[in-house]
Amino acid sequence: MYLLSANAGLRAVEIAGLRWQHVRGDVLELTADVTKGKKARTVPMGKVLRESLNALKAEIGEPADIDPVFPNRQMKGHPLSANAVAQWFRHLYTHRMGWTGYSSHSGRRTVITRLARTITQHGGSLKDVQDIAGHAQLTTTQIYIEPSSDAKKKAMEGL
Repeated sequence: MYLLSANAGLRAVEIAGLRWQHVRGDVLELTADVTKGKKARTVPMGKVLRESLNALKAEIGEPADIDPVFPNRQMKGHPLSANAVAQWFRHLYTHRMGWTGYSSHSGRRTVITRLARTITQHGGSLKDVQDIAGHAQLTTTQIYIEPSSDAKKKAMEGL
């Protein structure tokens, strides 16, 4: 779950609704029924996330496409709820890592900021980051992007 947040920028509701049919090669093909905005989108996966999902799938023993990636152990065949995913993250950050002020959205914020800082090096733009994030408006994506004093300083020194 952590990698889906911190490496792919998925929301808790998207992690909760993820089924094996959404995991396709090197991308996550999110269908409208699992996204917050009810709009399908494709999220490229990096090597670490792809390998981790493949290892999980092998450990499970070739689940059916309709099976949830993170099943609810109390309700067989059902996925975790978005609330359960959010609570899992709260427990991870607060109790296991001793961090405060973090939530299920923290990894998403980090991914969007990192993408915004590097996407132009790969021929992309903030519109690509917006698309990966699943935001209807670029202004929403901009809210997630944290400024960097170091980057601003280096940019000004380069003038």
